Amino acid sequence: MEKLHLKVQKPVQVALRQARQWHYPPHWDCHQWQEELDDIAYAAAFEACFCFDERRGVPLEAFVFQKVLMALRDFHRHEWAYFAFHCAHLPRVAYEGEAGEGDESEEVCEGVVTEGLEREWRRYLICYLIRWALERLSEREQQVIKRLYWDEWTEAEIAHELCISQQAVSKIKQRAIQKLRELLKGLL
Repeated sequence: MEKLHLKVQKPVQVALRQARQWHYPPHWDCHQWQEELDDIAYAAAFEACFCFDERRGVPLEAFVFQKVLMALRDFHRHEWAYFAFHCAHLPRVAYEGEAGEGDESEEVCEGVVTEGLEREWRRYLICYLIRWALERLSEREQQVIKRLYWDEWTEAEIAHELCISQQAVSKIKQRAIQKLRELLKGLL
């Protein structure tokens, strides 16, 4: 067990180091955010160890790293989406030079809304909507889309994994993309 812990410790720390570089949502305290990231990372690592299958030919460290990083990204995106949805009442951001001195008609939330925050809201909201749309695809369609665009597999590699022809993979991909377009039409 100790040996397994040592194998898992390094990929968890690498994923956490990467995640700590991301901007944390303003509704979180920095210290609490770091603690939550730690908890999520180790929970994801434990889950990864539990479902790890060495017959797949992937090293444990790589598998743990991917699972931990995905869990941290999911949490990060979820919290930004939460912030974007629940803080829609915030005043419009006044950029430098927009509001005259002493002009109080354009309020700015002190310490919460920064120049790039509006852009971040849009980015995370788009990620949230894409994830929502992906969840509405069939399991096979999700698998093909994730392998193609997240894992950067070729259609031939996916066809080999799923034991179907490359043409079938292409048809599944086209059907999934069409469904995504219909689901996201008007939302983005």
